This record gives sequence, structure tokens and C-alpha cells, in this order.
Amino acid sequence: MKKWLFLTISALLLFGLSGCGKSVEEQINMGVASSQTVFEESPKEANKKMGQIELYLPSGYKIQDTDDVNNYVLTKGKDKYILFVNVNEKEDSKLHYELLKKNMSKAIVKEQPLELDGIFGFTMVLEHGENQFELVASSGGVKVSTISNDRKIDNKLEEMMRIARSVEVIH
Repeated sequence: MKKWLFLTISALLLFGLSGCGKSVEEQINMGVASSQTVFEESPKEANKKMGQIELYLPSGYKIQDTDDVNNYVLTKGKDKYILFVNVNEKEDSKLHYELLKKNMSKAIVKEQPLELDGIFGFTMVLEHGENQFELVASSGGVKVSTISNDRKIDNKLEEMMRIARSVEVIH
């Protein structure tokens, strides 16, 4: 009898705690705020080199080999990210931002343009389907994007901006 009581109480506690997670809106707001903070910080020192770029990859991220000098695939667990580097765009480039703003096929859930010392960047969250979002973090000619479910959006946006800000083109 004590065993069943313990299991029942444990199950109720687990069920109750699982509902205490952040809402999607909270995750998006926190992620956008965190990515702004990261944008305003000094970029992390590069710990990876791939083709003609050097960049910082947070723990758990891997970069896949590619022949494309503009597009790289990053993975972390089951999540895939596209890192696009336009070597011809300067740090003040608004190209990625303007292209996404003109694309009316996806609704913008939240956007945050950012400027600091002649560098333009932004964070954007777009609807991608039921309980799915396209997350974008960009700095100059660098854009990191992924499709995400409604979990860990805040952490992903922060890490994506950290990666975007760290990319340096080697000439």
C-alpha cells in the first residue's frame, strides 16, 4: 500500500512540475532578449576553423564537412542549424533582414533589429507550422537558422547569436 501511495504522489509531482515550464511566448521573449545581450558583448574567441571561416561553437555543436563555402550545417543532438556566410557582405549589411521582411509567406512572431558600432544584426522568430518556428540570428553577412519545436527556443536563440557574432572570414 505504501508503495502505491509513493508512486501516486511521485507521479502527481512529476506531472505538476512538467507544467511549470516556460510558455512559448516567454521562451521567445527571453531568447530575443538574451540574443540582444550576446550581440552587444564581445564575440567569443574562435574554437573551430572550416574552409575560409573561423568561428566559436558552443559545447555539443558539431560542424559537418561541406564543399559549399557559403553554407554550413551545424548539429547539436537532433537539432540541425544552417550557417550561411556571405563573405561579400559587410558588418553593417541588412540584406538578410530585408529579405526576410519582404517574404510574406511566413508570419513574423517576433523580431529585434540590433545595431552596435557599425554592426547590424537581428533576431527573428517566424511561424513554420503548428508548434514549429523558424529561428534566425544574424550579424552582418552571417545568418544562423533552424526549425524548432516549442521547446528551448530561448537557449537556441542565444547560442545561435553567439555563433553568428563569432564568425570571422579569413582572407
